[in-house]
Amino acid sequence: MSNAIHSTSELGTLIRIERKTLGLTQSDLAAACGLSLRFISELERGRASAGIGRVLHVLDMLGLGVTIESPASG
Repeated sequence: MSNAIHSTSELGTLIRIERKTLGLTQSDLAAACGLSLRFISELERGRASAGIGRVLHVLDMLGLGVTIESPASG
């Protein structure tokens, strides 16, 4: 899967979709990541204050990664 993410709300939506695809509840994901249910909920709602380290951990637990590309390719 490849998606361009341009906002925290788009990232949250992607995380929610993948979590549901994997059949996980927010509580399941929080427990698997060692994070609070509140954090997962706020992340899925696009709250901008989520720490990048914790966000990357959640993405990793869902089998997702981050790729950074320059918009100017030559």
